[in-house]
Amino acid sequence: MNIVITGGSSGLGAAIKALMEELDGVTIHDWSIETDVDITDHNAVVKAAGKIDGMVDVLINCAGVNHLQSIEWLRLTDFQHVMNVNATALFTVTQALLTRLEGGAICNIISNASHMPMTHSLAYNASKGAAHIMTLQMARELWASHAITVFGVSPNKLHSTGMTKYVDKRAAELRHMTAEQAREYQLSKLPKGVETDPAELAEFIAFLLAKKQRHMYLHGCIIPYGA
Repeated sequence: MNIVITGGSSGLGAAIKALMEELDGVTIHDWSIETDVDITDHNAVVKAAGKIDGMVDVLINCAGVNHLQSIEWLRLTDFQHVMNVNATALFTVTQALLTRLEGGAICNIISNASHMPMTHSLAYNASKGAAHIMTLQMARELWASHAITVFGVSPNKLHSTGMTKYVDKRAAELRHMTAEQAREYQLSKLPKGVETDPAELAEFIAFLLAKKQRHMYLHGCIIPYGA
């Protein structure tokens, strides 16, 4: 059983990867900068796909980055980088694996920012909005053409990941607050007022993917988690 996960070297991706590695007969292919597969490089993605022996049962598009800046001062290069990792790579990775994913499943990790935009996060909000609609479009097309089940999971703010720490620190700078004040402010905007535990979310995603009969029923769904 082959599982491809993007961004499996840190944060939520690492938590998902650790759980999947506990399954018998599973080979994990972690596509991230740390494993020398730059998912923003189309040629690198195609090359990595060609190295996989056999079919791919599950693709988890989990890689994500953020860059907090006001629209006035947001540089085009930073905007493009966020879009490339969070949206463009979702397309290129999926496309590169289509023939190997026949009858398999795709789980896209989106964000509540796709429908509840965060301040100073134009690029991130836009990229996750794109990931949201791309997931719905993939579900419309890929079952008919390749019998691939497609669904998404949309969590709220994660607890203690590298991105979360960056967001808290950067938001504090932009709002002239302490990091804790910025964190509390962001939590006040969430319906439950709490961050999502990456380990618990990883368990939920692993549960959804554990049985083919289960994830098939999720086809075309985007599941909110935490808010």
